[in-house]
Amino acid sequence: MNAIPSSATNPLRPCFRPRRLGHANLFVGNYERAFEFYNQVAGFEEVYRQPDVPASFISNGNTYHDFGLTDLGSRYAPPGQAPGVFHIAFELETEVDLVDGYRASLAQGIEFAFCQNHDVAHSLYKYDPDGNMVEVYADVFEDWRAARNGVISGQKPEWIPGETTVPVADPRYPKNPQLRTVTSSVFRGRRVTHVSLVAQKYEEMLAYYTCYLGLQQVAGSAGGDWVLLGGTASDSALTLYRAGPGRAPGFHHVGIEVGSEADLDRALALLPRDGVEVEHQIDHPVRRAITILDPDGIRLQFYVDRDWSAQRLAGVALQDALYLL
Repeated sequence: MNAIPSSATNPLRPCFRPRRLGHANLFVGNYERAFEFYNQVAGFEEVYRQPDVPASFISNGNTYHDFGLTDLGSRYAPPGQAPGVFHIAFELETEVDLVDGYRASLAQGIEFAFCQNHDVAHSLYKYDPDGNMVEVYADVFEDWRAARNGVISGQKPEWIPGETTVPVADPRYPKNPQLRTVTSSVFRGRRVTHVSLVAQKYEEMLAYYTCYLGLQQVAGSAGGDWVLLGGTASDSALTLYRAGPGRAPGFHHVGIEVGSEADLDRALALLPRDGVEVEHQIDHPVRRAITILDPDGIRLQFYVDRDWSAQRLAGVALQDALYLL
């Protein structure tokens, strides 16, 4: 496994230590139609809705939202935006870590696109070398269901890191959350765990996510065609594939964990009921996965881990890695 670029050869210095991928926010053609699909096919509950965005936010308890489904008619969608990823978000241990990382970034001359107060969390946003929007955030309100439910609207208060409020020093993310099940859905999605991107600037992207953002190399190769990165509480948070023939740069898929292989078998039997086709299946010693497309053509991977280990992932061919990781 070729090592990531070292601090001796890369100007970036680590500023954060993400625990895991917190959520994936998507641009969708119609947020109400998207919610129906993600509820009845993917198996997620709607936690809250923001009609003034407009967007639907869904989770089964893993965090205050696993997906944000933002309408292409939203003010956040730039002209000509196609369905796909809006941003990916990485969860930190505490708000103190978030503010420390913000200050360390500024000290390196690294600026952020904007900061945001989400009531239950505080967030920083910037773009990676390929132009994908990346959020780093920390929960600041542990009982998020009490603050984020139903219909939410209105202007969010300003948040200036380390100035507006005293940073929260203790972890406020969900600990041992009770995951819910949408019993009528095709898949019984438990939580979003990772996002996979095809990288145009592969080496630069790898350096950004490791040397600066603080993710850790789990498997794959800096000199190869793919690399798997994890956080302090997850060994699968982000996969980067090298762009090439048949692999256009950009979002590839989002990974959703289900409870068992029996759940995957059940879903295969129910998919025809909803007119959903299987795009790809992979049966591998480390993971079994089924990939489908949502109504906007966004690729969703539903999976169950088997003997998941870096050693078993060594040498996985790119054509398998694209749908396995």
